[in-house]
Amino acid sequence: MKLLFTTTGTTGNTELKELMGFIDADLKFKNLIPDLITATNDVIDLIGEEVYKKAVEAFNDGTIADEDKDFIYAVRYPIAVNAYRLFAPTNDVSHTNNGRKQRQDDGEKLPWEWMLDRDNAAMEKRYYRALDDLIKFLDRSKVEHELTTTLYSIWTNSEAFKATHNLFIRTVSDFDKVFPIQSRLLLIKLAPGISDCEQYEIRPTVGTEKFNALKQVLRANTPITDENDLELIRLIRKASVAYSFAWAMPRLSVQLYPEGVLQHVTSDRATTRGAKPTLKNETQEAEQAWRSDFDRVKIEIEKFLEPAPTVDECTSVIPEQTYGEKYFSAL
Repeated sequence: MKLLFTTTGTTGNTELKELMGFIDADLKFKNLIPDLITATNDVIDLIGEEVYKKAVEAFNDGTIADEDKDFIYAVRYPIAVNAYRLFAPTNDVSHTNNGRKQRQDDGEKLPWEWMLDRDNAAMEKRYYRALDDLIKFLDRSKVEHELTTTLYSIWTNSEAFKATHNLFIRTVSDFDKVFPIQSRLLLIKLAPGISDCEQYEIRPTVGTEKFNALKQVLRANTPITDENDLELIRLIRKASVAYSFAWAMPRLSVQLYPEGVLQHVTSDRATTRGAKPTLKNETQEAEQAWRSDFDRVKIEIEKFLEPAPTVDECTSVIPEQTYGEKYFSAL
């Protein structure tokens, strides 16, 4: 695998320092290479082999054209951040023949564990933001990048791009109308939960024929004028948001969620175990809350689909005539 970094000489150190200004300039680049490989594979899993190959071509062994620098930065930055966050914990201690030892150079003080927790959480959030920026860059590449249609065509044919565009919630804008996330990365991560909602909850409720008809209209990108269809799609999206968050609570990292969904409070104690039981309870409570929201919307969909009541014409009643015990005479 070719990396988007110069592995010979000291250029790799310089490239890392330019990407992550908070690290020491003398951090040994070669020590990060195994983690750079892992981080690169993670990015490839997200954007696809073809997009990464395009990045390798543009990198050109370190000879990057001016028009490709933004593209290389967008791909390389999340790789660098993830590689460092994988490397840092094992670099906090010395691994010696006599076991692991504390690192403490003269004039430096070891941080408390809660400080490390906060830094780990911040690094994880930084990584997710970098991935989000990469996805947004690829989404805009059709109009903003010199590679234009070639890069955009490769990206839009990737599995990551298609993951959401076959769903009722196709874009971040669709999701944000129900609950603001403002993150393409999170939408992609939630896609399996949204898909489960559609297949196991929405399709049986609205019926396969109606389900497929609405999907066909959305794929065609034609304006929807039927008010009933518009309302049904709105309810389906509302249900999908609630279901996907309930699905995601025990599955995705808390750092992926926007503010207000689930917050991880880091203890200021010397150890970090005190915060974990509370986090588990909060996750279960959040899952139950989203599941309750979904159940309410599903009932709303069922009521919306109920046929309108029909009023039968009343049979004329002759006052003098007796109709048995079930009727009474008006006289």
